[in-house]
Formats: sequence, C-alpha cells, structure tokens
Amino acid sequence: MKYMRNFIRNCAYFRKRNYFLVGGSFLVILYLYLTDPNNGALTAMFIQQLTIPIVAVWFAYLARAALFDYLDMQELYEKAKTSAVGSAIAFVGVCLVFFGLLGLFGSSAKAAEVTTYIPNKATLYLPIVKAEQHTLWVDHPKTIV
Repeated sequence: MKYMRNFIRNCAYFRKRNYFLVGGSFLVILYLYLTDPNNGALTAMFIQQLTIPIVAVWFAYLARAALFDYLDMQELYEKAKTSAVGSAIAFVGVCLVFFGLLGLFGSSAKAAEVTTYIPNKATLYLPIVKAEQHTLWVDHPKTIV
C-alpha cells in the first residue's frame, strides 16, 4: 500500500496541473454540451475537430520516433546542453522534421467549391445584398449584378 501511495505521488500523470487541465477541459465540454442548441451535435463535431490535430501530432510523433529510432533524444539533448550552438542545432533539426511530418496532415482543407456552388437561398437574398451594397458603398468598383 505504501509503495502504491509513493508511486501515485511521484507519477508524472498525477500533477496538479494535469488535474486542472483535465478538469477544466471536462467543464468546458460539459458547458458546450449543456448550451448546445442541437442536443449535442455541435459539441460532438467540435470534439471531432479537436481530435484530428491531436491524432496528427501523435502520428507525427510516432513517425519521428520511427525515423530516428537510433537516436536517444534525451541523451542528445543532454549533450546539446553543453553548448548553446549544439542545443540550437539539435532543437531546430527535430523541429524541422516534426514540422514536415505535421505538414502532411495540414494540407487537407475541407471547403466547398465556391466558384461552381451557389447556395439555394442566394438568389432570394441577392436583391437585398445589392441594395445594401449600393446604399453603403455607391462607388464600389465591383457591384453585384
């Protein structure tokens, strides 16, 4: 029992900041769910949008660990601490590789094709938008037709 208590006290996952981060995140998600007008649909989409970058960073970390399996990063940084230039080179090198791996996930933009897709209600509200544009900005170089 004493061993378990010392393990919990010394474990990195049981720090006060982690309680704050997990508890605060839970409270924010609970607030979003309780104030969601769509009975949780928007909250579920929000959580999904948050998990995509987390999974991307996790995969980039695994890819970095697989690419540099021969490097002990902790030993590398201990050696790099002896000089400022060595520390900077080691840090920038790993950051560049990590940036490149994350760039693989960042290129998937999810947007509609604006040039070919016109929303259904656009024709309904077009005269109102045209009138407001003419009222507020008469000499606009590109008026709505």
